[in-house]
This record gives sequence, structure tokens and C-alpha cells, in this order.
Amino acid sequence: MSLEDEYRAVRHHAALSRMDHVGLLRLVGDDAIEAVDAVCSGDLWVRDGRMLQTLILDDRAQPVADVYVCPDNDACFLMVEGITTEELSECLARHVDPDLDFELEDLDPKHELLSVHGPYAWEVMSRWLTPDIIGLPYLSFYHFDLGVCFRAGKTGEFGYDLMLRNEHASKARSELLELVTSLDGAEVSLEALDLCALENGFFSIRHGSVDGLTPIELQLQWRVSTRKRFPGVAAIEERRARGIRRRLTHFVAADGVKSDDVLQGPDSPLGEVMTAAFSPAAGGVVGTALLDISVAHPGIAELF
Repeated sequence: MSLEDEYRAVRHHAALSRMDHVGLLRLVGDDAIEAVDAVCSGDLWVRDGRMLQTLILDDRAQPVADVYVCPDNDACFLMVEGITTEELSECLARHVDPDLDFELEDLDPKHELLSVHGPYAWEVMSRWLTPDIIGLPYLSFYHFDLGVCFRAGKTGEFGYDLMLRNEHASKARSELLELVTSLDGAEVSLEALDLCALENGFFSIRHGSVDGLTPIELQLQWRVSTRKRFPGVAAIEERRARGIRRRLTHFVAADGVKSDDVLQGPDSPLGEVMTAAFSPAAGGVVGTALLDISVAHPGIAELF
């Protein structure tokens, strides 16, 4: 199946995908949330059963992990992209008060993460799990017999991530794939999901270099607290004081634009393309470009 066929399954039908690139972890203990709060950049104002997108930054304020924080009574699920369990454990050891009561559990060895996306993903899930699934709000989750269902996704369509225990994963995958194909959908690759996420402006820690970039340039300040201390906060404060010079900007252009292209102004370069991909829906290229702040705004089609 071509990438365009996979893309159309996500955009017009339903799609099943493995999420092997996402780490599944859980912190347990009386101080689990406090421990997570110590290493994440955002304010963890999120109640049990809901999800919050945040970041983990290095000392230079560069994102090293894209994280969903999911409080669950006296525990907290983490869905992590960008760093390994070992690296997260080292981060916690370095930045969390050693007197806090918590333990980090790697869920990957005993679980598999599958996802269902698309305008009819809710119908797949209503048949497979429960008709009540349509009422599950975005960025929330709940437990069921085989695991946990997270209402998430970064494609702009309905999305459900299913954390399934290994002994149930194979049967569940077969059942879900049968339901997806009955709706003219298909199993799709991560590349197809990434293309849809790029069209909808979702940040991806796996695409485009973040070297030298902070949440300020990446337009992720909404994931950064101004009320607490966290890894990288000093670098962010220094960057704010110095002033922003570049900003990551989304664009749509005619075919022919590709990653690493230099964008030339009348007298000097004004930026470079960070990520670019052909969009069947747009009939051209969608992507992100790191632009000089003077031109990092709508109405810059002439640069492409």
C-alpha cells in the first residue's frame, strides 16, 4: 500500500497502527505527581483521568522528550517520545528530591500500544469496546478489561491509543484490523500518521533538528510554566531576556520545496526549511520553516 493510500485511510476512513516509538511508563507512590512535576516544563494542572501534553528539556532548554502526563489516582502514566526509560530514570534521579516517595515502572515489556485513527475511528471503537466511547473527551483515558484506552492522537481526526497487556494484544489487533478494513480502512505506517500530524501543526520531536532551539522558537510556550523551576528554565529566561530572533512557522507551498532548503530574501537568507512533505489534501507541500522573526508570520508565500 502506498503512503497516499495510507494517508487516505486516516483522512477518510479508519486506520490501525502500532505505536512502537512511544514509551509507556508509570510512576507509583504518594509523591508520583510531584516527581513528574519536577522534570516537566508545564504546570501539571490536570486531574485524574485526564491527559496533559508537556515537555522535558535539557539544561539548554532544548526539548528531549514529548510527553503525555496521565494522573491515575496514586499513580501517573507517562507516554513518552524522544528518550528511553533509562534516560528518564537518570533525569528523575538528577532533578527530583530524593526524599519523595515514588517508583518508576517500565510498562513496555508487558504491554503493546496500538492506535486507531480517522473520522470513523469512533465507530471502530464503539463496535470493539463500547458505544459509550463517543462520549470520551479528547485528552482523557479510562481502564477496561484488557488495558487502558487513551483518547488522544495527533492527526486531527478521532484518535484512540490502546495500551494492551501482551497476552491480549494479538487477538485485539486482529479484531481491530477486521473492523477497520470493514470500513474501507487499513493498517498504516508511522509515516502516514506523521504526515497528518504535520498538516495539523503538531510538534514532533522526531522530525527536524531542535539543536539550539527552545520552546520559545518552537512556538511551544504554552507547554512552559512561568510559575516553577524545572530543567532548562534558566536558559528559557535568558532567551526571553535576549529576545527571540527566529521562529518555527508552518507553511503550505507548491511542490519542489524540501527539507534543508535555504529560504532567500532580497538581500540575505531569511531561514531554512526544517520539515517538508507532500500533502494530498493541499495538493502541494506542507512543512515547517525556521524563519527570521521579521518574516515569521502569515502571508509569506513568496519565500517558497
